[in-house]
Amino acid sequence: MDRYKIQQDKPTTYGQQWQCFKYVMYNQFLVQTPLIVGNYFYCQYFNVSFDFDDIPQWYILLAQCFVSLVIEDTWHYFVHRGLHHKSIYQYVHKVHHNFKAPFGMVAEYTHPVETLGLGLGFAWGVLLFGNHLFFIWAWMLVRLLEVTDVHSGYTVSLNPLHLFPFYGGAKFHDFHHKNFHGNYAPTFTWWDKMLGTEMKYDEDYDTEHDTVQQMKKTK
Repeated sequence: MDRYKIQQDKPTTYGQQWQCFKYVMYNQFLVQTPLIVGNYFYCQYFNVSFDFDDIPQWYILLAQCFVSLVIEDTWHYFVHRGLHHKSIYQYVHKVHHNFKAPFGMVAEYTHPVETLGLGLGFAWGVLLFGNHLFFIWAWMLVRLLEVTDVHSGYTVSLNPLHLFPFYGGAKFHDFHHKNFHGNYAPTFTWWDKMLGTEMKYDEDYDTEHDTVQQMKKTK
């Protein structure tokens, strides 16, 4: 997989993985578990269906998940950009940027305040379309796959997520971690394009890749 790694000069170490794992587990129990319990009571209160016969058709689920992605992407862009403001950044979002070369688990390596704030973007899809538990599961799966992919640190040509129009992917978000600004949207590129925060990364990564390959040949 080394040839697919984006920042080839920054290999992931076991120490980084262990540091990330401990914090993510802390977040899972402190923040995520109450939210999961709350989801049960949400389903009960709003009479969300659990019945097999009521599962929406696959094309309806696909459309709902795509619209939910668009809504979440919009929410995430503006909240994420706000978290980079100098008056807030060092207290909350700096935690996530401890890793300049992210890997999959870094997707959940966030300050609890950020987890809740950005997590509201996921909730809008549930509030709009969550009339069946299967949709909630499907939407959660899509979101987890997407956020893990963009933090993976690897880019491969046969990635099915790139079938989505304007999907940014790992290379787009990896550049944000490397430079700490620009490319704020988590999924699509249109908000960054329209608002002038898209950072050009192809030339930068191509130069870095050539440098690393030359160093390997020298060794």
